[in-house]
Amino acid sequence: MSLALPLNEEQRDCLQELTNVAIGAAAESLAELTCHFVNLPIPIIHFVDTSELLSSFKQIETTAPSSLVKQYCSVGELNFHALVLVSDENINHLANCIKDDGFDGLLDDAVQNVVVENLFSTISDTCFERLSEIFEQPVVKESIDVIGRHLVPSSIDMCPIVETEKTVAVEIYYRTEGHLFNCHLMLLFPEDTVGILAGRLDGLLHINL
Repeated sequence: MSLALPLNEEQRDCLQELTNVAIGAAAESLAELTCHFVNLPIPIIHFVDTSELLSSFKQIETTAPSSLVKQYCSVGELNFHALVLVSDENINHLANCIKDDGFDGLLDDAVQNVVVENLFSTISDTCFERLSEIFEQPVVKESIDVIGRHLVPSSIDMCPIVETEKTVAVEIYYRTEGHLFNCHLMLLFPEDTVGILAGRLDGLLHINL
């Protein structure tokens, strides 16, 4: 269940706008990877109990076996997590899109890991480039971590990942047009970073006044 967002209306609109720019650029990279146009809805911002994080995402199929990949990132003092959730079925769809890059349809776990990491890098690298430009600071990234494969999303405990009871979550649902592929990108700001996030948003708002 979504809670009252600990940001004022201007800060919320600013967060939505900057993520819209960043994930829009990432959608272009995903379109190049899949060779299909990517439908991109407006990012949805939640403030939720971390234990209910994945169930708060309306488009997530909570019973579909899936892979979850994360990367811990920071922009100055602002820390956040980037996560991609993609179902096993959609990994197969993606592999079929990029089969010219050496995938022959025989998707053992090793090949699936390559496909998943390729997907994450395609989306996140472009997204982070835009965030870096907006904040005028580099995004420092730790290594990509495949948290789990073939997991039912409703069974995934997000608390050890985020490490706070509540989380500001930006929900992005990527879906290709004329093709079955879809996936979810999540930008997660733990509760203890909200004050820093609000300050960075205020700084962007001041620049744009």
